[in-house]
Amino acid sequence: MIPKIDSPFTRRTLISLALAAVAAGVAYGSGHWQALASSNWSPAHLVGGTPSAALTLAPDAGPAVKRAPVDALAGSPESRLIAIYRLIAANELDAALQAAEALTRSHPNFRLAQLVQADLLSARTTPLQKFGAAAAAADGKAANDLSVLRDEARLRLAAIKERQKPGWLPSEIVLLPGSVKHVLAVDASRSRLYLFQNGPDGLSLVEDFYVSVGKQGVDKFVEGDQKTPLGVYFTTDRLDPRSLEDRFGSGALPLNYPNAYDKVRGRTGSGILLHGVTASTYSRPPLDSDGCVAMANEDLLRLSNMLPQRDTPIIITKKLTWLPPGEQQANKAASSFMPWVQRWQKARTMADQNALQALYTETGGPADGAAELRFKQRVASPPAGFADLSVLTWHDDKEMMVVTFKELAGPAQKRDRVMRQYWSRSGDEWKIAAEGPVR
Repeated sequence: MIPKIDSPFTRRTLISLALAAVAAGVAYGSGHWQALASSNWSPAHLVGGTPSAALTLAPDAGPAVKRAPVDALAGSPESRLIAIYRLIAANELDAALQAAEALTRSHPNFRLAQLVQADLLSARTTPLQKFGAAAAAADGKAANDLSVLRDEARLRLAAIKERQKPGWLPSEIVLLPGSVKHVLAVDASRSRLYLFQNGPDGLSLVEDFYVSVGKQGVDKFVEGDQKTPLGVYFTTDRLDPRSLEDRFGSGALPLNYPNAYDKVRGRTGSGILLHGVTASTYSRPPLDSDGCVAMANEDLLRLSNMLPQRDTPIIITKKLTWLPPGEQQANKAASSFMPWVQRWQKARTMADQNALQALYTETGGPADGAAELRFKQRVASPPAGFADLSVLTWHDDKEMMVVTFKELAGPAQKRDRVMRQYWSRSGDEWKIAAEGPVR
């Protein structure tokens, strides 16, 4: 049996450490934890999320329990870690220690869980003055890692406390055809990747995951800058972990960086992946990759098993903009943009070269004589129609729309062709800044 943590001072100190863990070292009052305890969130949105009774506890829930609730010992590693924080906030420190020990047994490489367990163990005999004091005292290097672990704890808890209301969706997802079953969206400010499913009843949030981005943040510009690119990208393959270095973990999904618009802007670099982590750790700090998006190995496996081999959209932005159900259809930017797509489609089917060229920026049109000849030849062979139109956007540069569609083979064409266009807004006009065939 685990000895009780009887010292009131030690209990108060440990509770304050839990608060520090979610505020990068800044203690909040117990009201913060009550707000967290009462906030709406769905454990189903966490990988393997199992509802936990511990997640309903408030700071005044009563004396410490001898045994952790069964549900606090099950579910995803993240949901179990959150349950431990809730138990600490509820002053149920014996139960918290049991849950922490169970978590570190099942996931011995989860450093944040190890740190919480070390603090709980140390608090039985020695008052702790700050979050991670036990680890810092035992290992000088650990002291240097505490700030990034605090950041990870803060972001994981914020994702639960600030969960979006049911039915709210990112404004970045404008239009999807039925052929696109899933969309991924990365909110770099939250270190969070969201998985959406496009079903018969429309788009819905399925799950979300903690992720890491570049050491230098986001908005990649040149090769080697250790930044994660911003924009709309698409998976191009699924790589077997046996073909990869250990640092990529359980596999990787390559992205189409640099895309046609990146190349127009002079962005360089390559090899941007959504990948796992080395076997020696469960997760990485929020800013820790060389530009890729990294996530826990079991999360990546679960995610990749739900996705097709290629062509899943992934929006990477500094901060997602969420809209309630009533405003999604009234998205002003989308409403003003769609007539421009229809104008382009009409000009394309009528083989109207002048009308088409008016819809391209200087960089979006033919670059040289050879390109202009190919453009004219393409215009002279109009498609029979269009299908599978998708429209996605992001807001970190200028107003952009990424349009993907299928040109159905006409009389002079041998097969259908998938095209992708990057539209930019200038004043009241939308024009194509870059385009190219997908296949």
